[in-house]
Amino acid sequence: MTEHLEGVEIACIQIDTIPESQAEYVVGGNGVTRIEAFTKSGMHADIPYVRVWCGDEPIAEFCQHNIVGVYFKRAAK
Repeated sequence: MTEHLEGVEIACIQIDTIPESQAEYVVGGNGVTRIEAFTKSGMHADIPYVRVWCGDEPIAEFCQHNIVGVYFKRAAK
C-alpha cells in the first residue's frame, strides 16, 4: 500500500485502535499540517506507516494495518 501512497497528498486518516474521540486526523483540523506515508524497516520487509504533523513537529505515527480509511486531497475544480 505504501508505494502507492508515497508522494500523494493525504487529507485525512481514520484509525481503528484509538478512542473514538481521536480516531480521525484531518489536514487543516486541530493544527494538523500534513499527513505522510513512509516505511520503517521490519524483520523481513519494510512496514508501511503514516505520520501526522503539526507544523514542523510529528505528533503521531500509525502502522497502516491500523488505518481503516485514507482520504486523498482532491484537486480544485
